[in-house]
Amino acid sequence: PKLGSWVNNQRSGYRNYKAGNKQKREGMCEERINKLESIDFNWVKTQPWDEMFEELKLFKTKHGHTDVPRTYADNPKLGRWINNQRSGYRSYKAGNKQKREGMCEERINKLES
Repeated sequence: PKLGSWVNNQRSGYRNYKAGNKQKREGMCEERINKLESIDFNWVKTQPWDEMFEELKLFKTKHGHTDVPRTYADNPKLGRWINNQRSGYRSYKAGNKQKREGMCEERINKLES
Protein backbone atom coordinates (compact mmCIF):
# COMPACT_ATOMS: atom_id res chain seq x y z
CA PRO A 1 0.00 0.00 0.00
CA LYS A 2 2.77 2.49 0.80
CA LEU A 3 4.54 2.00 -2.52
CA GLY A 4 1.27 2.29 -4.45
CA SER A 5 0.41 5.54 -2.67
CA TRP A 6 3.88 6.90 -3.33
CA VAL A 7 3.67 6.02 -7.04
CA ASN A 8 0.26 7.70 -7.29
CA ASN A 9 1.70 10.81 -5.62
CA GLN A 10 4.57 10.88 -8.13
CA ARG A 11 2.13 10.67 -11.05
CA SER A 12 -0.10 13.36 -9.57
CA GLY A 13 2.89 15.59 -8.83
CA TYR A 14 4.18 15.13 -12.37
CA ARG A 15 0.83 16.09 -13.92
CA ASN A 16 0.59 19.17 -11.72
CA TYR A 17 4.23 20.10 -12.37
CA LYS A 18 3.67 19.93 -16.14
CA ALA A 19 0.45 21.96 -15.75
CA GLY A 20 2.30 24.65 -13.78
CA ASN A 21 0.32 24.07 -10.58
CA LYS A 22 2.91 24.86 -7.88
CA GLN A 23 0.65 24.11 -4.90
CA LYS A 24 -0.13 20.51 -5.89
CA ARG A 25 3.05 19.22 -7.45
CA GLU A 26 4.03 17.01 -4.46
CA GLY A 27 7.64 18.25 -4.49
CA MET A 28 8.08 17.28 -8.15
CA CYS A 29 11.00 18.87 -9.98
CA GLU A 30 13.15 18.20 -13.05
CA GLU A 31 15.71 16.29 -10.98
CA ARG A 32 13.08 13.94 -9.60
CA ILE A 33 11.54 13.50 -13.05
CA ASN A 34 14.95 12.59 -14.48
CA LYS A 35 15.61 10.07 -11.71
CA LEU A 36 12.26 8.39 -12.21
CA GLU A 37 12.67 8.34 -15.99
CA SER A 38 16.13 6.76 -15.58
CA ILE A 39 14.36 3.64 -14.24
CA ASP A 40 11.67 3.77 -16.97
CA PHE A 41 9.00 4.96 -14.55
CA ASN A 42 5.55 4.67 -16.11
CA TRP A 43 3.84 8.06 -15.72
CA VAL A 44 0.49 6.70 -16.86
CA LYS A 45 -1.17 3.91 -14.92
CA THR A 46 -2.13 0.96 -17.08
CA GLN A 47 -5.84 0.33 -16.81
CA PRO A 48 -6.99 -3.19 -15.92
CA TRP A 49 -9.46 -3.16 -18.83
CA ASP A 50 -6.63 -2.47 -21.28
CA GLU A 51 -4.52 -5.24 -19.76
CA MET A 52 -7.33 -7.75 -20.21
CA PHE A 53 -7.95 -6.51 -23.75
CA GLU A 54 -4.30 -7.32 -24.51
CA GLU A 55 -4.86 -10.82 -23.07
CA LEU A 56 -7.84 -11.20 -25.38
CA LYS A 57 -5.71 -10.19 -28.38
CA LEU A 58 -3.16 -12.85 -27.42
CA PHE A 59 -5.94 -15.43 -27.15
CA LYS A 60 -7.19 -14.47 -30.62
CA THR A 61 -3.68 -14.77 -32.09
CA LYS A 62 -3.30 -18.23 -30.58
CA HIS A 63 -6.80 -19.60 -31.29
CA GLY A 64 -8.02 -17.55 -34.27
CA HIS A 65 -11.21 -16.38 -32.49
CA THR A 66 -12.40 -14.52 -29.40
CA ASP A 67 -14.86 -17.08 -28.07
CA VAL A 68 -13.16 -17.42 -24.70
CA PRO A 69 -15.01 -19.96 -22.54
CA ARG A 70 -16.26 -18.62 -19.22
CA THR A 71 -14.25 -21.37 -17.49
CA TYR A 72 -11.06 -21.05 -19.57
CA ALA A 73 -8.52 -23.16 -17.66
CA ASP A 74 -5.40 -21.48 -19.13
CA ASN A 75 -6.55 -18.04 -17.96
CA PRO A 76 -9.64 -18.11 -15.72
CA LYS A 77 -9.49 -14.33 -15.23
CA LEU A 78 -9.81 -13.82 -19.01
CA GLY A 79 -12.84 -16.12 -19.14
CA ARG A 80 -14.59 -14.15 -16.40
CA TRP A 81 -13.58 -10.82 -17.94
CA ILE A 82 -14.94 -11.65 -21.41
CA ASN A 83 -18.17 -12.91 -19.84
CA ASN A 84 -18.49 -9.55 -18.05
CA GLN A 85 -17.83 -7.71 -21.33
CA ARG A 86 -20.59 -9.64 -23.07
CA SER A 87 -22.99 -8.92 -20.21
CA GLY A 88 -21.98 -5.25 -20.17
CA TYR A 89 -22.47 -5.01 -23.93
CA ARG A 90 -26.00 -6.42 -23.71
CA SER A 91 -26.87 -4.04 -20.86
CA TYR A 92 -25.34 -1.08 -22.70
CA LYS A 93 -27.36 -1.82 -25.85
CA ALA A 94 -30.50 -2.24 -23.73
CA GLY A 95 -29.89 1.16 -22.07
CA ASN A 96 -29.33 -0.31 -18.58
CA LYS A 97 -26.76 2.05 -17.06
CA GLN A 98 -26.48 0.21 -13.73
CA LYS A 99 -25.35 -3.13 -15.16
CA ARG A 100 -23.19 -2.26 -18.13
CA GLU A 101 -19.83 -3.10 -16.46
CA GLY A 102 -18.16 0.12 -17.64
CA MET A 103 -19.09 -0.57 -21.26
CA CYS A 104 -18.96 2.40 -23.64
CA GLU A 105 -18.73 3.04 -27.38
CA GLU A 106 -14.92 3.23 -27.25
CA ARG A 107 -14.65 -0.21 -25.67
CA ILE A 108 -17.23 -1.68 -28.02
CA ASN A 109 -15.22 -0.38 -30.98
CA LYS A 110 -12.04 -1.93 -29.58
CA LEU A 111 -13.73 -5.28 -28.98
CA GLU A 112 -15.25 -5.30 -32.46
CA SER A 113 -11.96 -4.42 -34.17
